[in-house]
Amino acid sequence: MEDMRAGKDPFKHAFLNLEDLVDKIWDVLECPVTIEDATHRLLAYSTHDDTTDSARIATIISRKVPEKVINSLWKARIIPQLMQSGEPLRIHEMKEIGLGDRVAISIRNHNEVLGYIWVVEGEVKLTEQKLNLLKQAAAAARTELLKLNVQKKKRVESYQDFFWQLLTGSDRNHEEIKNKFEELNIKPPSPFIVLVFQFTENITEKITQNIIYLMTTSQKINISFHAAMGNEFIVLASPPAQENSEAPIIEFLNFFIGEMKSRFQVDGMIGGCGGLYDTYDKVEASYQEAQEVVRLKEQFKDEMDDINSHRQLGIFRYIELLMEKRRQDPFVHPALEELQNYDQEHKTMLLQTLESYINYDSNVNDTAKKLHVHVNTLTYRLKRITEISGIDLKNTNQKVSLFLELKMRRLENKKRRL
Repeated sequence: MEDMRAGKDPFKHAFLNLEDLVDKIWDVLECPVTIEDATHRLLAYSTHDDTTDSARIATIISRKVPEKVINSLWKARIIPQLMQSGEPLRIHEMKEIGLGDRVAISIRNHNEVLGYIWVVEGEVKLTEQKLNLLKQAAAAARTELLKLNVQKKKRVESYQDFFWQLLTGSDRNHEEIKNKFEELNIKPPSPFIVLVFQFTENITEKITQNIIYLMTTSQKINISFHAAMGNEFIVLASPPAQENSEAPIIEFLNFFIGEMKSRFQVDGMIGGCGGLYDTYDKVEASYQEAQEVVRLKEQFKDEMDDINSHRQLGIFRYIELLMEKRRQDPFVHPALEELQNYDQEHKTMLLQTLESYINYDSNVNDTAKKLHVHVNTLTYRLKRITEISGIDLKNTNQKVSLFLELKMRRLENKKRRL
C-alpha cells in the first residue's frame, strides 16, 4: 500500500509465479482476483470471503469458467470488448449466471490476448487510481503468461508430431500408442473420433487462435489433439463421459460451424467426422472417413446438408466407386437423355423436377415447396416425365438407379466446369 500512495508501480518486480502475482493484486486492490488464460482456463486465484458469487466458485472448482458464463458474456458483448481493448472494463451483475459486479482486463502481448484478470468488486467500487493499478498488474501478468506460453509451445510441438504419425498411419499397435498418450501426459481418449473442418481459405494464425478458443471454451466434447494444414483443421476428440455415440460429436460439429460464423465472421465452412473407434490403430481410418464426408459435402451441398458423419453417408459412400466404373465403361441413361433433350427443346425443367422428387423421397408436398410450384403443377410435370421417358416412378429399383445416375451426372458436369 505504501507503493500505491507513493505513485509507484507495485508490480514492477519479479514474481515467483502467477500465484505470487495474484496475491499481490489482491493485496493492492483489496478485492478477490482470478487470472485466466486466453481460453478461460483458471491459472491462479486469490482468497475470497464467504459472500463471493457462484460463478467464481464454479470456476475455481472446475478450474475453468463454466460454458454458460462464457456464452452469456459473449452475448452481452463483454468478451469481444475485452479482446479488442487493453483497458479495464466494468461488468455489472448478471444474476442469471451467478456473476456479481466485476472489473476485467485483458492481458496482451501487442494485439494478441494472452489471458484475463477478473476482479470481484464489493460495495466499494475500484477508484480510477486502482483501475490504473489493474493495468499495471496486467502488464506484469503478461511477462508470466509469456513464460507459460513458451513451455506450452514446446509441449504442443511434441504433441503435433505424434498426432501426424497417428493420422498418416503409425506402425505402432494399440497398446504402444496408448502408452505414448500416457507418456505425453494425455488421457487416452476412448472411444475416439476424427473431425475435419474445411475452410474456404488457408487457415491463418489468427483463425487458429479463434478455433482453439471456441473448441476449448465450448466444453461439449473432449479434445485430445488438433492440427491445421492448409485450409483444413483436424481434431481428435472423444464424446463426453458416459457417452458412447457420435450424437454429441455431431451436435458439436454444427455448433462449432455456427459459432465460428456468428462470433468470428468465418463463413462457408464444411465439417465432417469419421467413425467412432476404440483401438488407436484406427485413427488414420477415422481421418480418411472424415475427409471423405467433407469431400462429398462439398460436391453435393444440398443433398448432404444434414449428413455430418461417415456412417450417415448411405448410398453416397459408393458414388466415387461408381464414377470409377463409369470412366472404365461409359454409359448414358436413355431416359435421362430423353428428358434433357426435351427440356432443351421446350425450355422446361423436367430433369430438375425428377431429381428433386427423388431427393425428397417421392414426397409431393416437399418437392413442390422446394421447386416453388403448386402441387398440381408438380403432378402434371411428373405425368409428363413418365410419358416422355417411360420411367415408372413407383418402381424403387428404377428410382435408386436414377438417383445415382443424376448424382454422377452432376459430379461430371462440375468437373467439366473446373
